[in-house]
Amino acid sequence: MCRDRQNLLNEIMAIDFFLYDLALYLDTHPNDRRALLTFNDYLKRVKVIKENYELAYGPLTYDRKTNGINWQWIDSPWPWEYSYN
Repeated sequence: MCRDRQNLLNEIMAIDFFLYDLALYLDTHPNDRRALLTFNDYLKRVKVIKENYELAYGPLTYDRKTNGINWQWIDSPWPWEYSYN
């Protein structure tokens, strides 16, 4: 797998994990304005990164926008086809 592609996937996974963890924190601390601002900032960041990834490599999930010509979801390697070194 292309190193740039793997780096983008790693960054997406890290930010998604961070957002999930921060969402759990916000469930118990809903008035923490700093945490909410951080959550919103990282949500915007990961959206841009995902859009860049999908422009270069295709959709990350089956429900994401495709090119309308073919079913692109099948064109990408499946999760078990990645090499994590």
